[in-house]
Amino acid sequence: MEDKKMTTWYVVKRQLKLLLTEKRYFPFFMMFINMLFAGMFPVVAAFIPRFIIDFLVSSSNDTEIVKTIIILTSISLLCGVIATIGEFYDMGYFVGVRLKEFAKINKRYHEIAYPYLEDPQFVDKAKVAFTALDSNNIGFENIYHGFFRFLPTIFSVILYCIIIGLFQPLIFVACIFGTIITVIVNKQIAKYVDKRKEDRARAFRQKQYFYDVCYDFSYGKDIRMFNLKDKLIGDYRRKANDYINVIKDIANKKFAIGLLELLMLLIQDGVAYFFIIYGYFNNMITLGEVALYVGAVIGLSSTLRRLTEILSTLQVDANYCKSYYLFMDDTSYFASYGNRKALPKTETLEIEFRNVSFKYPNTDKWILQNFNFKINKGERLAIVGTNGAGKSTLVKLITGLFDVDEGEILVNGFNIKEFDRNEYWKMFSVVYQDVFIYAGSVLENVIGTDNTLEDKERGITCINLVNLSNKIKSLPKGYDQQLLKIIDETGIELSGGENQKLVIARSLYKDANMVILDEPTASLDPLAEAEIYESFDNLVKDKTVIYISHRLASTKFCDKIALFTEQGLSEYGTHEELMALKGKYYEMFITQSKYYQVEENTYE
Repeated sequence: MEDKKMTTWYVVKRQLKLLLTEKRYFPFFMMFINMLFAGMFPVVAAFIPRFIIDFLVSSSNDTEIVKTIIILTSISLLCGVIATIGEFYDMGYFVGVRLKEFAKINKRYHEIAYPYLEDPQFVDKAKVAFTALDSNNIGFENIYHGFFRFLPTIFSVILYCIIIGLFQPLIFVACIFGTIITVIVNKQIAKYVDKRKEDRARAFRQKQYFYDVCYDFSYGKDIRMFNLKDKLIGDYRRKANDYINVIKDIANKKFAIGLLELLMLLIQDGVAYFFIIYGYFNNMITLGEVALYVGAVIGLSSTLRRLTEILSTLQVDANYCKSYYLFMDDTSYFASYGNRKALPKTETLEIEFRNVSFKYPNTDKWILQNFNFKINKGERLAIVGTNGAGKSTLVKLITGLFDVDEGEILVNGFNIKEFDRNEYWKMFSVVYQDVFIYAGSVLENVIGTDNTLEDKERGITCINLVNLSNKIKSLPKGYDQQLLKIIDETGIELSGGENQKLVIARSLYKDANMVILDEPTASLDPLAEAEIYESFDNLVKDKTVIYISHRLASTKFCDKIALFTEQGLSEYGTHEELMALKGKYYEMFITQSKYYQVEENTYE
């Protein structure tokens, strides 16, 4: 649905329909009861001063007046109690509705084509959409709160208008006219807030990055050792000021437009008080009725202001929900793929690039052009080269995170677009350079949500295979030891090498058809890197394996080596063939050979 067709009322209806779809009928009953009693509460209270004043002025012991006051007080008390119950229900019930919606957007987000996740403009748009679910006082949940408050407020307005209209219709007309102006004013404010929402999201994202860095434990050593405190704090302040300036612009706009609303309210109240005073001095109403009508005017005026505030808030919340629903309804973020299932785990993979050309979205530089390349079944391929030569880009293309601009990539003869995306990813196990350890136990970091006894035993076996068993056994809770201190204060931090071994164990546990190591050992010393590669190679004998590195620890035991430079694929062959060429690979290997304690004098 287009944005212009997605009105505030459409959003409200969609969210109310959601309750009906999920067969949540009780909230509608509570809305109706709350409308009646919370709406009557202030109106009934306005009658009490009238009878009290009439009772005092008459100087009589009129039992009827006393009974009336008692009845009105009791009704007012009853309305107040039920209104309070409704308010507590409103604040508590819809949290669960919002949290359930969270699961939907999280699922949707993880199905988005990966290139969008590296696009800052999309990230800002997604941030606006996610804002609708951020808390209970903005966006999705606040639509329910706003509608819950709207019903009794509009019911109060109707009751006040009946009272005032019976006395002097012109007061009613003035109030309605003032309300119309106020609604228009608040609509303009809501439009401006909606116009600046992406600016606000962008400024918040930039500010929040420096905030997170300043308070993230993992950056603590670098900040101290390189004296980055002042630099980071300065950057945070600048971005915080940018965010504050956006907020100020919105607030100033609200203030400027809001002056017209204030003027209309003054005129509205002035007209009302004139007719009330005129009516009293012309013996048209009693002193008690003066109190009633003054109370009704004050009540109507404040209720109309509250109504316009509710409508304004509803519109702001609806604008966030529009972004949310447009995000949820937009299928352009999702690439179209086939429905082919993953190949059996026993089948090794062959990867072929046919005339592939690729450049990253919103850039003009071609990373690959008319690229043809083949990785045979069961082959061990080392992809080496300088930083920025496009080695990691190959991983993103092979694993289907990015689609090629031209040509095709085949897996065992099938175009990768024929596979269901989740099925396709089952065939690959990738260990990335950026090691991902999450706040769970050692074993959970390997087996994830699998929890059978067999799963746990296999996970422990994989951990032992990467030579982590001695380290894990030394931990207080062994394989159940929590990692990181973010969730559990007793959590422990593994060393960089231990973390890398843990994610390698994770890749072994997945037991995919093809394994890719994308520079996961870049932070290790060369000898430790060579040891991990050689140990890992012994564990994946029956699979197709790609080792990516700018160092050459993995090359000697690989079947083929592909050397990439900024110009693309420069050299390809076995270790012996490339050494014999005495080209770029030869230079790199001779330079690095001293770190691996190897003798290559035969090539001199």
